[in-house]
Amino acid sequence: NTCPVVETGEAGSKIPAKDYKLEKFCMEPTSFTVKEESAFKAGESEFTKTKLMTRLTYTLDGMTGSFKVGSDGSVAVQERDGLDYAAVTVQLPGGERVPFLFTLKEFAGKGNTSQFGGDFTVPSYRGSSFLDPKGRGGSTGYDNAVALPAKSDADELLKENNKNVAALKGSAVFNVAKYDAVTGEIAGVFESIQPSDTDLGSKAPKDVKITGLWYAQLQ
Repeated sequence: NTCPVVETGEAGSKIPAKDYKLEKFCMEPTSFTVKEESAFKAGESEFTKTKLMTRLTYTLDGMTGSFKVGSDGSVAVQERDGLDYAAVTVQLPGGERVPFLFTLKEFAGKGNTSQFGGDFTVPSYRGSSFLDPKGRGGSTGYDNAVALPAKSDADELLKENNKNVAALKGSAVFNVAKYDAVTGEIAGVFESIQPSDTDLGSKAPKDVKITGLWYAQLQ
């Protein structure tokens, strides 16, 4: 479950100006960190190392899109389709587990042939038809916990009763390390920051930073 490696090649600046098809776009994470609040009152939040709890099925692969290189070396990238999401769970040092949907859905990036970045859509970790332990869901199930009908509109239960499956936003930056003009292969490293699962709107999302390797073919 790894991305191919470009053994030989030139710098990204050697990519000729052209409108390419982006094929076999692959992202292989090598590190997951989660932003945690500081234990000290005036301390700053920082990204904490985590332990991966998911099996090795988190690589995004087979993604397609467009890769346009201008005559001035500018780059415009658009992701369109493919296996562009994977459910991942990591564990913080204190034992808290953080599930999130690692994704690059609808990524639109701009930059140059050495580096480009942009925003992407992060869908809800669970769909609207998912039912919680009390049978509540976004598009189906009960409107509130059946045992508490009189308190169904209470403020403290509002987030639990009203399920929210709205998509959030993430951002990613890609560095181009190698380009093989013969095969059209391109590869490098990436850094992505995106929100974690919100448990259908009942929890505030944490920021998850993912770093790793990426690969694609320009056709």
